[in-house]
Amino acid sequence: MMEHHVYFAIVGFDHDPARLDVLLGQGADDYWREGDTYSDAFPDAQRRENRWILSSQLDERASHRDHFEKLLLKLQRLAPQLKNLPGDYRYGIGVSHYFFMDDPAFYLPDDIIEGFNALGLDVTFDQLGIDNGPGN
Repeated sequence: MMEHHVYFAIVGFDHDPARLDVLLGQGADDYWREGDTYSDAFPDAQRRENRWILSSQLDERASHRDHFEKLLLKLQRLAPQLKNLPGDYRYGIGVSHYFFMDDPAFYLPDDIIEGFNALGLDVTFDQLGIDNGPGN
């Protein structure tokens, strides 16, 4: 089984993330507020910045291509609003893809990457190889 997380995030602002809903004309799929805890299991671990998050909202078992295509469609509808984001905000595409195999491979078609690039967005990858071997 592979698990995916594909999202667009805006960071680098010091106000309530919900204010970006109005600026972008789109509600976030998730917010992180500076000082919020990561989870009830680790109450001392706190978020270090505000974050506005838009995701594909697909099941984590959907293909990575489907995740990217869905997110791209959502972002293409927001193209004019994205151009109006203040210059000191940081934003981009994030991907976490967990592989449960010895030789992970990841492929994303050029047309999808070009779609994000046309919006002025780069795609970055964080791949984690998880070993299911003994003792792990």
